[in-house]
Amino acid sequence: MSHENPSPTDWRLDELHRLGELERRLSLELAETREAIVNLVGQVLPQHARPAQIEQVVQASGYSRWMIERLRDGKMW
Repeated sequence: MSHENPSPTDWRLDELHRLGELERRLSLELAETREAIVNLVGQVLPQHARPAQIEQVVQASGYSRWMIERLRDGKMW
């Protein structure tokens, strides 16, 4: 069984390039989105926030209370 090297016009190489570019763009968007989430959680929930306020953010964000607490204390992302 021979292993042929793909030709430079192999569509799979183009697809790998496209997917690599897409992954880099999405990674950047994800990092920016996470930064925005952290900033908003910090603005909405000061360290002395009431439990009811925390629960509102949990409900609005869809994140668990554990994750919201980690975002507040800077130990997430």
